[in-house]
Amino acid sequence: MSDLAFFSPTAHGHVNPMLPIARELARRGERVHFTCHEAFRPAIERTGAAFHPYPAPGPAPEMIAAQIGDGNLARVSALLLEETERLLPFTLTALERAAPDLVVFDGMALWARMAATLQGRPAVATIPTFIFEGTPEGRLKPRELVRLLRWLPAGVLALFRTRRRLIRRYGAAAFPPLGPLFPARGELNLSFTARALHPDSPVIDDTFRFVGPSIDPQTRRDDTRRDDTRRDDTPGDSWPGDRPLVYISLGTVNSGRVDFYRHCFAAFGDHPAGFILAAGRGTDLAALGPIPANFSVHATVPQLELLPRVDAFITHAGMNSVHEALYDGVPLVMVPQQFEQLLVARTMAARGVGPIIETGVAGGAVRPADLRRALVAVMKNPAYRTAARRVQADLRATGGYHQAADEIQTFLARR
Repeated sequence: MSDLAFFSPTAHGHVNPMLPIARELARRGERVHFTCHEAFRPAIERTGAAFHPYPAPGPAPEMIAAQIGDGNLARVSALLLEETERLLPFTLTALERAAPDLVVFDGMALWARMAATLQGRPAVATIPTFIFEGTPEGRLKPRELVRLLRWLPAGVLALFRTRRRLIRRYGAAAFPPLGPLFPARGELNLSFTARALHPDSPVIDDTFRFVGPSIDPQTRRDDTRRDDTRRDDTPGDSWPGDRPLVYISLGTVNSGRVDFYRHCFAAFGDHPAGFILAAGRGTDLAALGPIPANFSVHATVPQLELLPRVDAFITHAGMNSVHEALYDGVPLVMVPQQFEQLLVARTMAARGVGPIIETGVAGGAVRPADLRRALVAVMKNPAYRTAARRVQADLRATGGYHQAADEIQTFLARR
């Protein structure tokens, strides 16, 4: 039996894939200690792990979402370095006190990687994103680069100032020596995709294991609240069995796009399919206005339970959402809201799983006509579903959270 210390940033897209691994390791008898924001305590404790909160005051998930919602990569990196500066002393003390056999950290939790390095502790990274460093898939178009360059000055200045302070205090050796700062990597790196889907980055080496989507509905079963639902209480149950079902969600970070949801009403209010819309817990459902009869609108839905039942998914192209849908062979209409999501969408569109509408990036408008055209193409052209099922086969051939737990235990045994 080993003591394992898990660390994640305050974001659903990073916590959710770690939960099934923590649950599986706890089931196997390992002692798992999971440090995160207080908002995630119930979900973490359901895994059987011991929950430990980050010190207050720390940004709540909603604050993190507000700061990174437009995908300003410089500001996101600066924010993560500021969190590292705040949390590294706490993490060093926590690890010194607990003396775990292994640190398991999300690749954005740089503070955990640095603490493990400074104390000479073995560390395993979980990586819920593609690594685009040095890949053709990671190249932006000139006009996109111009927009990024407008964002850079303030964010980059804050980033370098924080990095300089950290180096002065802890030394340059505390930082990862080669490659991108984010995601931080460990001695073993668990990537939540299939190798066949990942771009060929020079960062990928023999420390990487492609375990595929980390999906366990048991770790997400209480994510849906039934008291903030419009139209009906069970998504999709009111639609006739022979009616196509389409699911719409912008995830947790970009969910407050009331304008986008209204454009969906305009695009599909007379469409023969039924539509299930997850508008996000921070969205005032009353502000959406009249809801078409073929829509069922909710703050949240049990996504893992819903996806196997739908015929198409209109998504922001976040990594978790894309992989969860394709794990069930569901074709996509991808409407990225950030540049990272745009790169994910382009990578998956090259696999033929669905079209992209790129105008929504960084707060841009998405026209109802474009939404309608893209969905009609997906519903009428069987090539999209065929491609989605090819990707499904790649993802189903991975071992998911069971393989991740195996890799962690094998790593421990070898050490």
